[in-house]
Amino acid sequence: MIYLDNAATTPMSEEVVERVDEAMQDLFANSGTPYKIGLDAKGLIGKSVESIARYLKIPSTHRIIFTSGGTESNNLFIKGLCFPDKKTAFLGLEHPSVTESLAYFSQFANEPLSLLSFQREGRLDLTSIANLKENRIKLLCLSHVNNELGTVNDPLKIISALAKESPQTRFFLDGVQAIGKLPVDHEMWKGLAGYSVSGHKIHGPKGIGLLVYDSKLDLNPQMHGGKQQFGVRSGTLPLPLIVGLETAIKHAVVQTEQTQNHLQRLCHYLTHGLQAMKDQVPELDIRFNSLVDAGVTRQSPGIVNFSFTPVEGEIILHHLEAKNIFVGLGSACSAQSKKPSKILMGIGLTEEQARCSLRISFSRNNTIEEIDQFLEAFGDAYQSLYPKFSQKARHQ
Repeated sequence: MIYLDNAATTPMSEEVVERVDEAMQDLFANSGTPYKIGLDAKGLIGKSVESIARYLKIPSTHRIIFTSGGTESNNLFIKGLCFPDKKTAFLGLEHPSVTESLAYFSQFANEPLSLLSFQREGRLDLTSIANLKENRIKLLCLSHVNNELGTVNDPLKIISALAKESPQTRFFLDGVQAIGKLPVDHEMWKGLAGYSVSGHKIHGPKGIGLLVYDSKLDLNPQMHGGKQQFGVRSGTLPLPLIVGLETAIKHAVVQTEQTQNHLQRLCHYLTHGLQAMKDQVPELDIRFNSLVDAGVTRQSPGIVNFSFTPVEGEIILHHLEAKNIFVGLGSACSAQSKKPSKILMGIGLTEEQARCSLRISFSRNNTIEEIDQFLEAFGDAYQSLYPKFSQKARHQ
C-alpha cells in the first residue's frame, strides 16, 4: 500500500501503539478516584501535561485542555469565548470546524467578518488587520497551516500586526496541520489566545487532541458534568490516549527538522516529476495550487495540491485506489460533500479546476520510490481518462 493522504490522518507509530496498549492494560483506573491506582493515573496525566508543555514550549500563562481532537478544540474555544455576541473574523479558507463554528453565531445576528478578499497565496494579507479595529473584532481565527493547500499563516507576523493595528483583537490558530512540520516558536504564545492540536495527524491516536489557551480567559464549557479540567471540559480523562498523544508530540517535535527536510525532498521530487510529465504529455495541464517553490515560512512541505482539467479528481482517485495508492481530494471532514472545494474556489479556481484536483500529503514514512509509483499510475490514469472528459467538455 502507498498512502499519500497524511493530512487526513496518519498511521500510529509503533512507540505510540506500545504506550497506548500498556496504559490500556495496566493503567485503567479513573484519575478522579481517591485511592492509589486512581491517584497514580492522575499523576501520570500530570506528567504528560508537563511533558507536552515542555515540548511545545507552552508557558505557565496558558492552560492545556485534553479534547477529542481538533474539531472539538476549535469548537470549544470559539464558542466558549465568543458566544453569543462577540464579533469574530476569519479568512474564509479554514477547516470546517472553524468556519462552521463561526457560522453558528449568525443565527444570533452575529455574522463573522470574512477577510477572503484579503487572501494572498491562500494566506492572510496583513493589510487586512486594520479592518479588525474598524469592525470591533474580538477574535481573529486562522489556520496555522491550511489543510488543503499547505500555505502558512506566520503567527509572529500576525501577532505583531495585531499589536500595532488592532490590539483589542485576540488571536486563535488552528494548529492541527502544523505540529511536526513547522518548528514551535515559544514567542508565539505571548500573542496567542488559543491553539488546537490533533493526535491522529502526527502518528498519534484518534479521539484525542489539545486546546491550549490563555488562562486569563474565561471559556464557557460546551459539555457539562463533573467539572474536570478547570471546569472547561467535563468527562473522565482517557489516560491511554493522553499518553499516546504525549508520545506522538514528543517524537513529532524532536524530529521536526529531520521531517521537514525529508518532506521538502519529497515535495520537490513530486512537483518536478509532474512538470516533466506535463512536458511529455501535451494534453496534461498541471496547475499547482500550493506554493511549491516557497520556503517553510509560506508553505508547509507536507502538502502539494494541484489541478489537471478536464479529468475529475475523484475519478483519478479511484483509479489510483485500484492500484493500492491512496490520495486525497481535500479536507477529509468534507469528503462526503460532492461540492467542489470552498478553499480552492476561495483562492480563485473555477469550479472545474476545483473538481479536477488532488491533494498529496506526505509523512516521514513516505519514500521517493512511492512517488515514482504514484507518478506512473497517475500518468496512466490521466491519459486513459482524458479522451472521455475532453469530449464531455467540448459538448458542454
